[in-house]
Amino acid sequence: MESTSATPAVRVSVLCVSRNQDENLRRCLLALTNSSMAAEMQIVVVDLASRDQTGAVVAEFPDLTALRLPKNFGWTKAANIGLRSTQGESILFLDPRVELAPGAVAALVESVEENGPVAAAVATLTLADGSPAPYLRTLPTAQSPRPAFRAPENSAAPETVEYPGVSALLIRKSFLKGMNFLDERYGEQWADAEIAAQVKRAQRRILRVPGASGVLHPEQPKQIDADLLEADWHTGAAVYLKKHQGTGIGHSVGSVFGSLFTGKLGTVRHLLSGTKIDGTQE
Repeated sequence: MESTSATPAVRVSVLCVSRNQDENLRRCLLALTNSSMAAEMQIVVVDLASRDQTGAVVAEFPDLTALRLPKNFGWTKAANIGLRSTQGESILFLDPRVELAPGAVAALVESVEENGPVAAAVATLTLADGSPAPYLRTLPTAQSPRPAFRAPENSAAPETVEYPGVSALLIRKSFLKGMNFLDERYGEQWADAEIAAQVKRAQRRILRVPGASGVLHPEQPKQIDADLLEADWHTGAAVYLKKHQGTGIGHSVGSVFGSLFTGKLGTVRHLLSGTKIDGTQE
């Protein structure tokens, strides 16, 4: 009798949104092929109209799901598009700059419990020289909308963190469904803060996992206009602060006057039109 073997079920879908990060993306994907969970993993790459060799890099990995968007729709919308193609019970948002160790994904999956106190888990990242990477923050407030980045205080010990971003964040898909996925009033920025705020609102935790290690490499230039990027940040901040603290209008007004005062007329123009990075600029 001929033996058959069932295909392992997808336990985790890795979602990587990338724009003009070809070198970083290749390194990131190569690391995933060495993962101890490779057989139970789905990789989804959303290419935001890259103008480098991203297409050629993706072609080197025929088993992944590749979605090329015609314009830069911003991280939030791109992530939502990618989420529609995911099959795993857990979603690992992974920045193409991150090179994960072989056991990192498994360690993250094991740390997240369905309906348990830990809703999400984040990898412990270092820089290429081995020093701790500054990627953790407190949640933004009206008084401190740009909280400073910090590195883990003790990389060898697990810790509950408020706002780790989406460099290497694993969260159960059921939690994202409960959020109705990502709020597309955000553009390139702030959707990561929204995820963290929703975890806190649900009275659950985000755990930094020492056994899930990775290296955070420098970013390649994304080729996004600086005035547009700044306006996108302020537009997202107004949405976030209104939603979570009721102070969005004050931030909107203040950002216009602040940009006028500093001579950022391009940013003012984008702010007055309510612009965010959503593909209409290309």
